[in-house]
Amino acid sequence: MSEAEYAAMVELAAKHLTLVDCPAQETVQLQITTQAAFHFAMKELDRDNNERRAELDSMVKSIIDTKVIDIRKYYETAEVLRERVLYYLFLYNKFVDPLSSTTDGAVKEIKAELEVALESVFPRKGFLYWMDLPPGEKEVQLQELAEVVTGVRVFNKYEGKGGHYFQLPHEVYEQDALDLGQQIHDTLEKINEKIHAYSLCITKYHQDMGVYHTFIKRLRDEIAFNFQAGLYLEPIHKYLWIKQEAVSDMLEAGHQHLDRLLEIIGSYEVVPSDMVFPELRALGAIHIAIAQEFRYLQARIKAATPLLEMANSPFYRESPHTEKRLDAKQKNFLFLPCDPPKEDIYRYEVTRDECKAAFIKPDKVDEVLSKQPQIEYNGFCPVCFVRNNGILWKGDPYMGLVQTADKKLYCFGDEDSQTRFLKAPCKYIVDVAKLVLQMPQHVHLLNLQGTPAFLYLSIPKILETELVNESVPKDYGTQTDTHPWVCRWDNEKLGYRKLQLQKLRTHCTQTEVSHFRRENVTQTYPPKDKWTNTGISRFTNMPRHIKVLHNLRGHMHNKMHTIRSSYEHTSIYNPWKLIDPPSEPITEPKC
Repeated sequence: MSEAEYAAMVELAAKHLTLVDCPAQETVQLQITTQAAFHFAMKELDRDNNERRAELDSMVKSIIDTKVIDIRKYYETAEVLRERVLYYLFLYNKFVDPLSSTTDGAVKEIKAELEVALESVFPRKGFLYWMDLPPGEKEVQLQELAEVVTGVRVFNKYEGKGGHYFQLPHEVYEQDALDLGQQIHDTLEKINEKIHAYSLCITKYHQDMGVYHTFIKRLRDEIAFNFQAGLYLEPIHKYLWIKQEAVSDMLEAGHQHLDRLLEIIGSYEVVPSDMVFPELRALGAIHIAIAQEFRYLQARIKAATPLLEMANSPFYRESPHTEKRLDAKQKNFLFLPCDPPKEDIYRYEVTRDECKAAFIKPDKVDEVLSKQPQIEYNGFCPVCFVRNNGILWKGDPYMGLVQTADKKLYCFGDEDSQTRFLKAPCKYIVDVAKLVLQMPQHVHLLNLQGTPAFLYLSIPKILETELVNESVPKDYGTQTDTHPWVCRWDNEKLGYRKLQLQKLRTHCTQTEVSHFRRENVTQTYPPKDKWTNTGISRFTNMPRHIKVLHNLRGHMHNKMHTIRSSYEHTSIYNPWKLIDPPSEPITEPKC
């Protein structure tokens, strides 16, 4: 390669790496950004939940292990136990009230409220007898106590008798869910408007210009970007609607428990606990569940923020949305150079292949979709995609579905596409895969990331293996691991490894028979011994070679010769082998 050719290649590579105003590239960026944001938001939520659960479990263990050692300190031990239970309730309150204030005054008032609620539910003297319960019973009662105390605080909040720093989770949940739902609704309307305008323009001009014209390809890529944004936003919008309905049902059930509590308590100062505690516990459990839904909502808001920003303001220059301005835009694109004409695939005919496909009539579509709601290619028409050089066109399932031999469903944009696919389904499925290899931004758009051919392009699969396997040092001669354990600073994995090591039980012969003998000072595995060429320092049972001189004694004319023999250290005795009796009697040799 000459210097000029090398310089041209570097310039071309730099141009592609710094490509701007490219909707296809922005589609890939949208996919990676969105799925990475959701992956890490859910991972962070799981980590927070695990940390909270570990903190609560540690506190439960300390409460269960609190026992009286000296009978003279019986009351002091009961007081220590009560303080630990109060701290357990305080930790539990952080989960029930995610927006609780952390100032000193707020923490002091929250602890005072928890102490009053605990005293009303579980008097101080009750801890003297509670210490004698079995550990399993204590753990169950701690969970019930946390729910009852939460119910007491919620009841007092509704009655206006406290809870100045206690914010009910459903109040914040409703407002945040409405705000996010409104943002998604406005963005989806804007996206659908763009898709409709670009589809009309493509339908109007692709016959004259051809599907390979720069203007048509530009609109194709912009439609793909908007379709991808819509495919990400629609499940979030549906999820919000379902969860809002669930939270509304839980709130309605909570109000019913509140009404029953008001009827039971009334103006009485003393009420039997058997009548009040079940209602308080149910009320507390409802608000704990709403608090968990609030945390999931916050994680989705955090993940959906970059998606909404990119969907509303993409980094490429968008084409105008109205038909009149699009007409003006295409006149400018007419002066751009067009790709040379290729094989006319718009009108090509295919013959029937060996793949079988069945047509499902429109009146049976609902019945089939109730059993199998998944439609291949996310509902896009595969025939339009292949014949129009990657232009996405939404199929209509109620025009009729096509089911192939592997029980997969396909829908189409018109009857002609449906007829063509019924005639040769395998042909179009293979052509879709070939075209997607040229346009990798369509892998997730057509939901092909789970297929074996495109599994290596699956973004969730890449995110799951975000910690790339590091190279392990190996011995050059034998190619065995010198340091089998490579340290990675992951708290979860290190914690799991710690639990594994705690359960290990060793004996005196374990190190002696181990193939990996670790040096105790540096904690490394030394290389093989040079004189044995093995990783262990003990001999093997090699055969012994013996040389014997024969005919040294006897007649003087006997010729001496050498006998060589080999002996292996194996047992000749086999107790399982039956020795057949001799067929003839053994006679003594005659002299």
